[in-house]
Amino acid sequence: MVSVDRFCLSSPCCRVRPSLSLPPDFKDQVLTGNYRVWLTLIIAVVDRIRIPMPDNGLQEILRSYAAPNDTHPAIPTWAQGFSNDVAPVQCHSHNDYWHRVPLYEGLAAGCVSTEADIWVGSTTNGHADLFIGHDRRSLSPSRTLQSLYLGPLSDILTQQNSASSDYLSSLADAPGSVPSWPVGVFTTAPNVSLVLLLDFKTASNATWDTLIEQLDTLRGKGWLTSWTPTEGIVERPLTIVASGAAPFDAIIRNVTYRDVFYDSPLTQLSDVNMPFSSNNSYYASVSLQEAVGRMVFPNIKGGQRSRVAQQVKRARELGLKSRYWDTPSWPIGWRNRIWGFLIEEGVSMLNLDDLTAGARWDWQMCIIGELNICNSWLRQIINRQGLLAIKKKEKSLKNLAIKNLAIKIEIYIITNK
Repeated sequence: MVSVDRFCLSSPCCRVRPSLSLPPDFKDQVLTGNYRVWLTLIIAVVDRIRIPMPDNGLQEILRSYAAPNDTHPAIPTWAQGFSNDVAPVQCHSHNDYWHRVPLYEGLAAGCVSTEADIWVGSTTNGHADLFIGHDRRSLSPSRTLQSLYLGPLSDILTQQNSASSDYLSSLADAPGSVPSWPVGVFTTAPNVSLVLLLDFKTASNATWDTLIEQLDTLRGKGWLTSWTPTEGIVERPLTIVASGAAPFDAIIRNVTYRDVFYDSPLTQLSDVNMPFSSNNSYYASVSLQEAVGRMVFPNIKGGQRSRVAQQVKRARELGLKSRYWDTPSWPIGWRNRIWGFLIEEGVSMLNLDDLTAGARWDWQMCIIGELNICNSWLRQIINRQGLLAIKKKEKSLKNLAIKNLAIKIEIYIITNK
């Protein structure tokens, strides 16, 4: 019979894997019976959740990427039509280095923020370097901040700005349509700044000093968002944010120029003497559980909702971008509901591990012909034993509601081909 895994049981964001075993009399039943209804629903939802993949340089890089090693750097780092058709999304690629292709998978999804954990250490020649990994056991000489992020970003911005120079010159007489210079990583939104969040895993002056030194190339090309007392914040293609064990005192020590900003604690912004502002910080982040307590499936408590609203509002007043990490990841429907709740409350940046589901999924895919096929009694009908549920319901419903639903869905499919 028909079976579906995770068929939109509690959220409009889900993965559908239909498998079909047709009974002998299927041909006689398909146009008149429950199979017609069920298959119509499957076809409609599968059609809605299909994610089109753009044909651009990022997809080419994802297909041919070779990670850095002892013999070569990461290749390729840029390709023609790099980010064409990628729409930037206010999402953060959490622990980005865990992805098969660090940096590029997040960019391909449209996330405007990415994250790397950094550890200071020494190379074989005794020089200080910043290594990327979640813990010490995962560190390797070839996976460094320079090889996975700073080097590729320098290549990307060099190529993006070179490719844009002729185009910008042609728009010189139409200043309203000319993006500010230099342009960023997203072709469709050249003024969007990519955030690189660096989670300090080693709390030492050497970590900070090494980072400042390694940013010299990007700084010298004018690609780093900065703050000065006279100009305030000047946004550039890349914004560097320091988190974890990063030294806040080192950030504010320089009172004339800053190009590394702090990830301030979201729950401490209401303290009278707190020192955080847009002059020294960019994000205001916290674990969701620390902020509002444990969120238990399936209900979001009123007190939790109001606390999030207050925290987000306070961050916005200070010019900071709110972000919650350690959000539930399972069940999928509960995870997606939490995402929707945070967006409804105005959170600035959605923290993601599943980039496709969060950034590129059609969250409205269950709305078909003005009907939400994922909600109310349909959520009970369409479950892991969908056909059996339909049979149980048909007597009380006298098939009327189901048949009307199928007709509306079929009309929708026909008119939207």
